Amino acid sequence: MRFDLVGIGLGALLLSIAVGCGKAGPDAPPLVPVSGTVTLDGKPLANASVTFLPVAGTSGARSPYGFTGPDGRYELMYDNEHKGSPEGSFEVVCNKWVMPDGSDFPRDSGQSPIEVARELLPPNYSQEGMSELKATVPAGGGTIDFELKSK
Repeated sequence: MRFDLVGIGLGALLLSIAVGCGKAGPDAPPLVPVSGTVTLDGKPLANASVTFLPVAGTSGARSPYGFTGPDGRYELMYDNEHKGSPEGSFEVVCNKWVMPDGSDFPRDSGQSPIEVARELLPPNYSQEGMSELKATVPAGGGTIDFELKSK
């Protein structure tokens, strides 16, 4: 069951990225800049994905996403060409996939992480519908940080 939920979450992320390969288009909502830092137990969480899933009443059919750098910082993208997020309320899902040896899953490998890696973060951060992480993107955007705990 856990792998089914992880697969659904990963599929949603990949679908939002694939759908986002084109231009935002005339029907896209106005986008505002959103960035922040993700930490795990007080330390920057590198090479994690951050996905903002719109909740009812939030405009935009896409889920803005970003990836953390070595310093744990991310910047949201609406699609591959447009930075930002619509204003509104979101459930936030963070994923950190690691290989059996503990190294980071290479995002550019062309493989599904479900087949070769394991999720480092607990379901209360990493699974859609179970994540405790919420965010409200205000007019004008801003900084939204997430302080995760491993236990």
